[in-house]
Amino acid sequence: MEALGTLAQPAVLNVGRLGDAYWSWVERPVRGHPRFFGPSWLEHLTKTPWWLVPCLWAPLHLACAAHAHMKYAWPLPHLLGLLVAGVLLWQLLEYLIHRFAFHAHVSSYWGITLHFLFHGCHHKYPMDSLRLVMPPLPALAAHIMVYSALFMSFPPHIALPLFAGAGMGYIAYDCLHYAIHHCKGGRSASPLLFFLQSLRGKHLHHHFRNSHSGFGISSSLFDYVFQT
Repeated sequence: MEALGTLAQPAVLNVGRLGDAYWSWVERPVRGHPRFFGPSWLEHLTKTPWWLVPCLWAPLHLACAAHAHMKYAWPLPHLLGLLVAGVLLWQLLEYLIHRFAFHAHVSSYWGITLHFLFHGCHHKYPMDSLRLVMPPLPALAAHIMVYSALFMSFPPHIALPLFAGAGMGYIAYDCLHYAIHHCKGGRSASPLLFFLQSLRGKHLHHHFRNSHSGFGISSSLFDYVFQT
């Protein structure tokens, strides 16, 4: 990690000392794999391979969709409609969290520390392959919050398929985010590759040209809606 002011290893507990200089530092991306914490066991918890996301969460959300279909006797077209609505709900959450939480301009020591831990590290080290997807523990906390909010807002026969769809949207988001940064484009003219290249262009513009636009990652839908 480059030296700047009082910044030293390990990163997480030192970036807050940069104060206002943090923002100019974190917006200058470099290659590398920073060390977050001193203890190895804690450092290990910050690293997550991309494949863990579908392996861990896809069975849960597929089971929720199947349970909703069997328990509530949703006709398949209606169930698919609710799943799609859940995916769109996730894309809205993805946009709002990225824009208003991950890009909140904080100035306190702990505000900067949390910003770096959750998102600033990705802007500073965008090619750190083991810190591109959400680790299981914060992902579990996010699942619990979304699940609770849906079941408080809707009856169970609607909340469950919405939760399943939102989870599928989350899985797609994390896997696409990894692919945007690390999957090389080939000569294939497949629609999937064209879609990925389109997302990659917009996301890398967010990283390297203008971090105040392009907040959608798995989709640009809400960037168009909110004109960002």
